[in-house]
Amino acid sequence: MTTLIKNARIVTSKEILTGYVCSFTDGIIDYIGKEKNKVSEADVIIDAQNNYLVPGFVDIHCHGCMGMSFVGATEEELGQMAAYHLSHGTTTLFPTTYTSGMEELELSLDTFKLYKEKHPYSSLEAVHMEGPWLSPLQCGAQAATLMQTPDIEELRKLKERYPFLVRVDAAPELPNGMEFGRVGSELGLKVGVAHSDAVFTDVEKAVQNGYTIMTHLYSGMKGVERVNAYRIAGAIEAGLYFDDVYAEVIADGKHLPLELLKLIYKCKGPEKICLVTDATRGCGLPEGTILSGVSIIEDGVSKLMNRQAFSGSTATTDRLYRTMAQAIGKDMVALSIMSSLTPARAMGLDDRGEIAVGKRADLLLLNEHLEIEQIFTDRQV
Repeated sequence: MTTLIKNARIVTSKEILTGYVCSFTDGIIDYIGKEKNKVSEADVIIDAQNNYLVPGFVDIHCHGCMGMSFVGATEEELGQMAAYHLSHGTTTLFPTTYTSGMEELELSLDTFKLYKEKHPYSSLEAVHMEGPWLSPLQCGAQAATLMQTPDIEELRKLKERYPFLVRVDAAPELPNGMEFGRVGSELGLKVGVAHSDAVFTDVEKAVQNGYTIMTHLYSGMKGVERVNAYRIAGAIEAGLYFDDVYAEVIADGKHLPLELLKLIYKCKGPEKICLVTDATRGCGLPEGTILSGVSIIEDGVSKLMNRQAFSGSTATTDRLYRTMAQAIGKDMVALSIMSSLTPARAMGLDDRGEIAVGKRADLLLLNEHLEIEQIFTDRQV
């Protein structure tokens, strides 16, 4: 079946097209142009009413929502989380684990395997493991007592057993950390620097050893500090400096204020920024909700009960899109690159993330306020 969208402002990776139509057949974009006879060939015609047509969002770092986490989730809960984030425009989502015991993590991976076998076209793409190979010195809201030294053989076994494991994070300054990145890269994994006490020179070495992503830049990593009166550049500065490294950005306006979003954008540019929700189980829950007696949903973010630190994000990708627009202006091309094309490329996906012939027809209509009006996708949950 062919669907044609007319009267849209089509946001490509280079420009905004007006007066054009976009059509797709069986989930693949097959035409972008002005030929009016295409209208007569379509089975379904959508009048976009001058709304923006943008690519579906790609979230490469998401832990859960609606009181549920991917760690410990049932198959049914996996579907519920996929549906929730899909309703906010995320047509490709990488469920992300957090530091837990390896037995619990493997059970979660087993559940994902069963779910994916039954739902091969789910918006849940593949798994991202954030830990347990992280530094207790930068544990954030994760369990420091469960963090482990990077284990090369464990990594090999996990990848062999779970081919859908496509990304792992680690603190490269830990023992075996550099080899972990190198071996992970050789196994075809994307490797991120996360919850790391590394300094600039550590990250420089990590980049030479297979690390390609700075996981939630600024969060769970150190910046410049004084050591014996001398300033030492940290991982944050390295993430901003190295052009080849992708930077995850939690653009919820809470983890990072607009001023830092402006700085990151100036340093990295849209081609190296991945907007990520890092959403935890508090995402989608009402303000004032208390989780396990240790955190509270307040001011659009999850906080520890003492209000001295955040305990997780409650963002959805459409919120990131609007917040980033406040920081850099309503540059629709740049916003769509950061929320779709760059994260897709960071994860090695070349069949989505932009509106172009031959790409997947994961599409969103956004109104003038950058709110979702309609979602087009053949993804299932």
